[in-house]
Amino acid sequence: MNGKFLTLCLGALLLFSCDNNTKKTSKLYEVEGKGGSVAYRVKYISADSTDLKPAIDSLVKVVDHSISSYNKESIVAKINQGLVATKANDHFKRAFATAQKVWKESGGFYDPTVGILVNAWGFGKELIQPVSKLPTEHEIDSLKKYVGFEKVHISDDDYVKKQNPAIQLDLTSVLRGYTADVISDFLKSKGIENFLVKVDGQTIVEGKDVVNNTPWKVEAEDPYELNDDYKEVILHLNNESVSTDENYRRVWIDGNGKRFVHIINPFTGYPMTGEMLSATVIAKTAVESDAYSTMFMIIGLEKSKEFLAKHPELKALLVYSDQNNEVKTYKTQNIEPLIVTIAQN
Repeated sequence: MNGKFLTLCLGALLLFSCDNNTKKTSKLYEVEGKGGSVAYRVKYISADSTDLKPAIDSLVKVVDHSISSYNKESIVAKINQGLVATKANDHFKRAFATAQKVWKESGGFYDPTVGILVNAWGFGKELIQPVSKLPTEHEIDSLKKYVGFEKVHISDDDYVKKQNPAIQLDLTSVLRGYTADVISDFLKSKGIENFLVKVDGQTIVEGKDVVNNTPWKVEAEDPYELNDDYKEVILHLNNESVSTDENYRRVWIDGNGKRFVHIINPFTGYPMTGEMLSATVIAKTAVESDAYSTMFMIIGLEKSKEFLAKHPELKALLVYSDQNNEVKTYKTQNIEPLIVTIAQN
């Protein structure tokens, strides 16, 4: 009996010792890379020293080949070329579903088929901004017939159908957020519970930095100064994602001093002249925060406030210019506890 008891005690001691050793060897790892049109950076806590970069690189490339408008071999690119029938994979279908949901919620203002107008105004991949190349009213009217997300759908056999071959699809507004979610799901599948994933301007966090026993620190731009001397809002998040969209960088001014921004009204075909400067949105998934931050920039301040009042699960910081051209901020009450400080860049 004493021998058995001693064996049990030794076994328990070994288990306790192994568990402690595992915890002691947990380290903070950082991985970064680029896949197609997006760059990523990942911080995570793990006791496993296996290099995750190859797997993450592969995932990022797969997503890029699915929904990037800049990858000539992607599903989106093939759809836009319209030469052959193109089948959607699971990544495309999930990103498309989120875009479709937000399109409906926005009343059609958030529209992933508006890219043909974005290009016409010189905000596409190939920037064309001389005043002499501004589109005419006739040109805008001729292009608007190719705009409308209702004109694109996925059939029961998973093929993507367009009402007109000239319709162009652009899922850039969900690409970075969706990529962050895919990386997040991969880390969870590896048993990693504490991590921060950043894909360009989209960030998603889980748990905290348990090595240093601190929350993950997340920066979001706060453009009170509309130049390179911007400020950053420091946020402490837990199991949430944040995204910021803005119109103060992709902007140009014609010879008469008229200001043009890259956000296009799909109904008029012209750049938005609204008051929104930036929209920072916190949601449970990165693809949602990505899409909603874009949506708020398009629908404007008042409609954004109305939408947020009906969706308390979202947190937001909206920066806008008032009627006196002064920069103002609107914050939902639930984002206040997450704001740590405002740091000068």
